[in-house]
Amino acid sequence: MKILKNLVLVDESHKLNLKKVDIVIDDGKIVDIVEEYNGDCDNITHYNGEYVSPGWIDLHVHVFENETDISTEADRVGVESGVTVICDAGSSGESNIEEFYELAKTKKTIIKSWINIASTGLRDRHELKDPSNVNIEKTLEKMEEFSDFVVGLKVRASSSVMGEDTLTPFEKAKIIREKSGKPIMVHIGNYPPTYEEVLGHLRKDDIITHCFHGKPGNILTEENKIKPYMLSKRKEGIKYDVGHGQDSFSYSVANFAKKDSFYPDSLSSDLHKYNLDGPVYSLANVVNKFLELGFDLNEVINWVTINPAKMIKLEGLGTLENGNDANLTIFKIDDEEKDLIDSQKEIIHVHSVVKMVGVYIKGESYKVKYEN
Repeated sequence: MKILKNLVLVDESHKLNLKKVDIVIDDGKIVDIVEEYNGDCDNITHYNGEYVSPGWIDLHVHVFENETDISTEADRVGVESGVTVICDAGSSGESNIEEFYELAKTKKTIIKSWINIASTGLRDRHELKDPSNVNIEKTLEKMEEFSDFVVGLKVRASSSVMGEDTLTPFEKAKIIREKSGKPIMVHIGNYPPTYEEVLGHLRKDDIITHCFHGKPGNILTEENKIKPYMLSKRKEGIKYDVGHGQDSFSYSVANFAKKDSFYPDSLSSDLHKYNLDGPVYSLANVVNKFLELGFDLNEVINWVTINPAKMIKLEGLGTLENGNDANLTIFKIDDEEKDLIDSQKEIIHVHSVVKMVGVYIKGESYKVKYEN
C-alpha cells in the first residue's frame, strides 16, 4: 500500500473536489481518497499542495514513429509530459495497425488508436485520393482483432487529402461505423468538403477535431457567431474536439465561440514532430490557453479527463473512483506570465502557467521531464 499526502483534488465527480486530500493506493488501484489518512503505512509520498486529477487523456496525437514522417515518440508526449493516455489519430490503417499495436506495448504511456480509414494510414498525406486505399472488410477485421486498442475510425476531410471525391470516403466510413459500433473522428481543414457537408455524414458520438481552426469555412459566421448548423448537430450528439496542431487552432475563433457559449467537449494537442517545438509544445500548454480564455479549472480538467474517457468509452478512466486504476496526473499552477502562440501566429499572453509534476499509471510513479 502507498499513500500520497497533501494534494488538492480536481475531479468534479468526487465529493472532495477542490479540497486537500490524501490518496490511498493498493495493488495499483485507488482504495480511498480522504481529507486526512491517519493509518499506518511505510510508503508515504508527501506533496506540497499540488493539484491531482484523473490521468490526463489526449485524444489526438501522432506517435507511430518511423512509419510516418510526422510522428514523434509516444512517451515524450505522454508520461514525460504529464499525460497518462494518448490516442494516435489515424497514423496507422488496417495494413499496419498490428505493427503499431506491438510498438505501443513497449511504451510506458497507455496508447490507443483511431484506425485510419485508409489502409496505409499516414504513410503519405494524400491517403484518400486513391479509392482503392480503403478496404472496408479488412478494416473491420482489424478493428475487431484489436478491439481494446482501436477506439474508432479516423477520416481526414480536406481537399488536399481527398482530392475531388469527398463523398465516397464518408459512404465507406458510415458502413464501417455501423458494423463496428465505434465512432468516427473527422479531421476538418481546407474545404471542400464544407463543415455542413461533413456534419451531414455524422451522427451521435462522432467527433469533429480541429473545431476552432482559423481557416476559411470555419465554425463562425461573418458576424463571428457560431453557425446554427454547428449548434443543431451538437444537440444531436456530435462532439467537438480542439486538436490544436500546427495549423488548426485559432485563439480568436475559440474566444468568439466562448462568447457565444459554444465550448469544446475535449481538449487535444495533435502533437507531432513538426509542432512539438511550437506552436503546441504540450497538452499542458493547450490547457493554459483555455484557462486564459476564462474557463474555470474544473471545466478545463473535465476536457482532458472525464469527457474524453466517455467519448471513447475508456472504462475506469477519467475519474478517481475507489476501485479504479490509480492513473493520476499531478500538476501545479504558477502565477507566471508567459507568451504562447496559436496556429495563426497570434500571441497569447497568459497570466498563469500549468506546470506538470508527475504521473501515476496503475499506481506506478513516473517523473515528468517536460513541465509545460
